[in-house]
Amino acid sequence: MSEPTQLAFVGCGGIAGQHLKGYADLYKAGCRDFEYVACCDVNEANARQRAKDVADVQGKEPQVFTSVEDLIASGVAEAADLCLPHWLHHTLGIQCLEGGLHTIVEKPIGITVKATRRIVEAAEKAGKIAAVAEQIRRFQAPRAFRWAIAEKKIIGDVHMVFSRQLMDSALNFDDYKFKWRGIKLLTGGGMIMDSGAHYADMMRYLFGPLDEAYCHTWSLDKRIIKDAPVVGDVPADVEDTWHAQLRFKSGVQATWIYGRSFHTSMDKAARYYGSEGTIIDDKIVFHPFQGGGTVSLRNGTEMTTEDVVKEYMASLSKDEKDRLFPYGVTSGFAVQTWDFVDAIRTGRKPEMDGMEGLLSKAICETCYESAHCGAVVKYDDVVSGAVCAFQKPVDEYWGI
Repeated sequence: MSEPTQLAFVGCGGIAGQHLKGYADLYKAGCRDFEYVACCDVNEANARQRAKDVADVQGKEPQVFTSVEDLIASGVAEAADLCLPHWLHHTLGIQCLEGGLHTIVEKPIGITVKATRRIVEAAEKAGKIAAVAEQIRRFQAPRAFRWAIAEKKIIGDVHMVFSRQLMDSALNFDDYKFKWRGIKLLTGGGMIMDSGAHYADMMRYLFGPLDEAYCHTWSLDKRIIKDAPVVGDVPADVEDTWHAQLRFKSGVQATWIYGRSFHTSMDKAARYYGSEGTIIDDKIVFHPFQGGGTVSLRNGTEMTTEDVVKEYMASLSKDEKDRLFPYGVTSGFAVQTWDFVDAIRTGRKPEMDGMEGLLSKAICETCYESAHCGAVVKYDDVVSGAVCAFQKPVDEYWGI
């Protein structure tokens, strides 16, 4: 058996904890394909705590670093697992790649399309893998419903999707993890880009490439954010409300609505309407099917999440199960890291490489560009960079 691939956490905050839970699932299932050998964070206390957490899983404590430069110079790691705020994805991601580390970057890869292309180019030049930590599509239930919709066509031809989430739930800008999320220069946009990156990826996973989008956004919450990283005291300027119409090249039409500044109890629903039935997902609507769904067919048949998952798993060969759910784990956080490591070890392309990440996040950017110009925008024009007015100030600020 070959030696385990040596990984380093770069960024040791909240999302790194979810990555570690995925690693713990794999480790408990017998996976020894990789180990974490370093924890790097400018906040040394965060890095040391994460190193202790890792030791609780694998029995060996990683080395601690407070700079990527020192991590790279040490030569202890082969690959980096970047768990960082959005504005650092391209800067530190490129630095890791140029330093000889295969790199997996938290979604959404790159703060803009142009930044993402820089990451992809850096990986190609260095001969290293750039992957995206997009976990939703890799959970068991989303995989199962994708199979049911796109391959088995359980509800026939899908014509329309309707997803909404309305609530009274302002972000807590006193909490660091939300403070930077209110500022366009630091996050690239609001929840269309953040949690919405999962929705966009799943829509592409289900229905293929986008054709065009027509979107309106509102920024109803204009509080001053105190002591924001990099920029100081500034007003929140990302969208907290939107209404988007998405048309996919496959013909599927999707309505996507969100608002967190309304006096209402949580109002959420997702419906997938096909020629032979409907699927309802009322759990985590912007993480499609992570919480499952219920199927209602024209012929009177009703199916639960368990029914769909059972049929899907029965349809898979052993090799397919081993690839999609390595070591029998069904957590998307576990699968995304294993897929990255296996790509390093075998030389294959990861499921979500940098370009795949760009194609998914470009759906979010198409919504932004449409809202910015007040017109329908073609997805291909955003992917190519021909339309970039919304993103331009971000690119200019970061010198991209």
